[in-house]
Amino acid sequence: MQDTISIKHLIEQQLQQLSKKQQAIATFVLNNLKFIATHSAAEVGKKTNTSETTVIRFCYALGLEGYAHLQREITVYLFNEHTSVSTLGNYLESKKDLLEGNHLVEKALHKDITRIDRIAKQIDADLFTKATRKLHEAEHIYVIGAGVSKIAAQWFHFTLNILRPNVTIIPTDTPQLIRMMEEIDEQSLVVVISQHRYMKEPIQIAEVLYKQGVDVMAITDSTVAPIHACSSFAFVLEQVEQSTIDLMPALISFLNTLMTGMMTFDPAYYEKQRVNFDDVHHQFLLNKWS
Repeated sequence: MQDTISIKHLIEQQLQQLSKKQQAIATFVLNNLKFIATHSAAEVGKKTNTSETTVIRFCYALGLEGYAHLQREITVYLFNEHTSVSTLGNYLESKKDLLEGNHLVEKALHKDITRIDRIAKQIDADLFTKATRKLHEAEHIYVIGAGVSKIAAQWFHFTLNILRPNVTIIPTDTPQLIRMMEEIDEQSLVVVISQHRYMKEPIQIAEVLYKQGVDVMAITDSTVAPIHACSSFAFVLEQVEQSTIDLMPALISFLNTLMTGMMTFDPAYYEKQRVNFDDVHHQFLLNKWS
C-alpha cells in the first residue's frame, strides 16, 4: 500500500467494489479500528457473521498481504491519528490562507459558499422529496445530536418547533430517554445528526428505534459513517476539510433547506402556523411588559 494513503482511506475508496459480505467487514473495520488491531480474523468473522476466510479474502481484495498486514496498517493509522492535530488544529490550519493579504471577509465567506454549493450537487432529488414529505407528514418528530452535532440538532429543533407541532429533542439522560423511547412509534420520524467523531449515544438510540420499525433520517458526513446501518434514509454532506467545525455553516444551511422543502407540501398550513406563532408571541410580550 502506498505511504501517501491511510488504511481508512483505502477501505473507503474500495468499499463499493467489494462483495456484500466484504462490505459488511469493511464497515465493521472502519467503526472498530481498535478491535481489529487487537483481535484475530476469526473473531472479526464472528462479529460480522461471516468467517475467518472471508475476512482474509477481504484483506486480499484491498491489496494487502493478509490479516496481519491489515493489523499493522491499522496500528500505524491509530498512532498517527492519536498524534495528529486535533479538530481545532484542523480548523486553525484551514484558516491560514485566509490570513494572508486583503479581502478576508470575502475569502472566508466564499469558502462557506463553496461548501454549500458542493453539498447541493451531492443531494439526491428523490431522496430529498421523500425526506421532506416525511417531515411534513410525521405525527411527531424527534431530533438528536451529540458533541458538535448537538448544536445543529438544537437549531433544527428550535426552528421546526415554530413551523409545526410535536417536535422534541431526545435527551441522553437515562430516565428521560427510556420514557421517551417508549412513546416513539411508527408514526414518528427520528432525525439523527451524526458528524465525525460519531458520538455513540445517538447511534445506539437510532439502532434500537430502527429495529422497532421507526423511520430514522440520518444526516452525516461520510458514506461509511456508522449511522448508515440504522437509518431508513441518509444524507451525506461530504467535505474536503477535516474540520467538523468548518462544516457547521453548510450543515445549518442544509437543515434550513429541508424545512423549506417540508413547507412546499402545504404552504397555507405553514403560513397559518406563522400567524398563530406571531399572535401568541406578540400577546406574550404585551403581557410580560405591561
